[in-house]
Amino acid sequence: MEWTTDDRVSGVPGEVAVLSAYERRVLGALCETLLPPGGAIAPGAADLGTAGYIEALLGRLESRPRWLVRAMLAGFDLTALLGRPPEMFHRLDAEARHRWVEASRTSTLRPRREALAGLEVLVELAYASDPRVASLIGYDGAPLVPLDPAGPPPPVELPVIGYPEVVDARIVADVVIVGSGAGGAVAADTLARAGLDVVVLEEGPAVHRSDIVDHRPAERLFELYRDGGLTFTLGSPVISLPMGRAVGGTTVVNSGTCFRTPDTVLGAWEASGITSVGPDDMAPWFDAVDEVIGVQPVPEEVLGANGDVVRRGAEELGWSGGPIRRNIRGCHGHGVCAFGCPVDAKQAMHLSYLPRAAAAGARLFSGTRVRRIRIEGGRAAGVVADVLDPETGRRRGGLHVSARATVLAAGAIFTPALLARQHLARSSRQVGRNLVIHPGAGTTARFDEPLRAWRGTMQSYYVDEKLAGGVLLEATFPPPGLGYSAGSLPGWGRDKSLFALYPHMASIGSIIGDAGVGRVGALGRSGVAIRYSLTRDDAAKVLEGIAMAAEIFFAAGAVEVYPMLPGLPSIRSVAEVRYVREGRWRPSDLHLSAYHPMGSARMGASPAGSVVDPHGRVWDVPDLFVFDGSVLPSSCHVNPQITIMALAARMAARLADSLS
Repeated sequence: MEWTTDDRVSGVPGEVAVLSAYERRVLGALCETLLPPGGAIAPGAADLGTAGYIEALLGRLESRPRWLVRAMLAGFDLTALLGRPPEMFHRLDAEARHRWVEASRTSTLRPRREALAGLEVLVELAYASDPRVASLIGYDGAPLVPLDPAGPPPPVELPVIGYPEVVDARIVADVVIVGSGAGGAVAADTLARAGLDVVVLEEGPAVHRSDIVDHRPAERLFELYRDGGLTFTLGSPVISLPMGRAVGGTTVVNSGTCFRTPDTVLGAWEASGITSVGPDDMAPWFDAVDEVIGVQPVPEEVLGANGDVVRRGAEELGWSGGPIRRNIRGCHGHGVCAFGCPVDAKQAMHLSYLPRAAAAGARLFSGTRVRRIRIEGGRAAGVVADVLDPETGRRRGGLHVSARATVLAAGAIFTPALLARQHLARSSRQVGRNLVIHPGAGTTARFDEPLRAWRGTMQSYYVDEKLAGGVLLEATFPPPGLGYSAGSLPGWGRDKSLFALYPHMASIGSIIGDAGVGRVGALGRSGVAIRYSLTRDDAAKVLEGIAMAAEIFFAAGAVEVYPMLPGLPSIRSVAEVRYVREGRWRPSDLHLSAYHPMGSARMGASPAGSVVDPHGRVWDVPDLFVFDGSVLPSSCHVNPQITIMALAARMAARLADSLS
């Protein structure tokens, strides 16, 4: 890739460069080292302009994630000064760079190891997303079940207001809801259909099916996820925590998995004194949510090879499991659920609850970032929001909403940050504490036969054999370069051999019911700091999940499993699984991601140890409510989407009664 003299990225019209000349040199050297020409896939990163594509993607982000990538580039480059002889990474010859990368993977210096890991994910994503590479491994993005020649049903037209339709405005409503995801959308629908005047404010953009069809999955990642998916926790280890940023919230980009809260969990919450959350109390709310969003087990015709492999292995072992229940209507098995559904089959909030709310009179605003809650006479009286330019993300105006009730549904990261920024709800000292994220690891296996596991539902089959012990396994296979894939496997580098064998791979992701030791704090005007260090008990659960996944794969006929553990690049028999369980692994040795933040403004029976009451009312601030994953008292042990929705429906119904 050549760089043009006008400081723009060649071949990507309109993309302004965001890296310095020095940073480009570092990125280019890293790309060439990780992905040289030749081997099982002939084109190298330099041949395909991978570094330029990365810069183009970064150009779509706000300053914080850009700064993170730039810091990783400089940091990793400077670590090579610790070598013999000392020299910056980008100045080393090709062989020395290769040795430094290999040594960095298992380095005891965490910043060196973690900077490389983060950058490698970015390089892999950009390289694998290139259509030329995709074609070489056989990936075409085609659905498992052919589409109707007449095409999918017409897209839902959701009326959304944003800049420049609104610049500076003052509006009045009965209820203002901050956030349009699983909690906010359900609350908006419940309240609007009760006859109340409802306003919903969402920071992200409105999403249309055409936006998804016309862009590669990697580009959708940068467009639909907060910080382009580059949100991480601070601690040991650093954990990826991607969150959606769009009208519909994370439901637009999640897997659509719809587990009900286990009865044992609901029973424990009820036993703690929280009223109306027992299994019998919650059943009608779950039933109502299921009906609206079409919850059903993954149909056999779109289960896909990845789900079939996991089912075969689990049945061979006699372990309990089944097709995952998902919110789908007309799924064709495109396998890109976490990057937006191209046929609107996944019934995310912008296709289900928000249209119902709008039909009942709710007003939906996009590109509005709430910066403070209005407090008058000690009571919540609405919010003040910045109106953002959707092209630049810059502030273009302000929106003042006066309301009888204010509902925070910005999620378990940004709801407590809003409260903390204004020093609200502090009496229990629990705001931002008790953060649960369900950390988990991806385990990949290679089979003799080609599977093309990306075809079919992305998350298809579960194994709950050890759910009571806090370990849930889910067959999960994303498009190349966008998840549990070759970037963390041996052979990814010089010869790219395992990446070429991507059609032969299968993968399982684990969900760990963790202890809730994380914390969320406000950072500046709109940022957050997420602190989380994995406990040894939870690390043991992660390792058990990896071991179980390996056993499933070997039972299904895998020839090799890649546990992503330092010093253990692969295992080749079920007997070797003991190395996973018996190894002296530290939490910092684990490569983890998490997708389910919850618990950071938990509900409880008294104000002494909780932020909100059993109906979401903030103990300390009258007329202020929280209806999102923040209120969960502990891990729900499963994907929390349906838990959040059912609780929001219950809480919103109570609020509607009080305001009528």
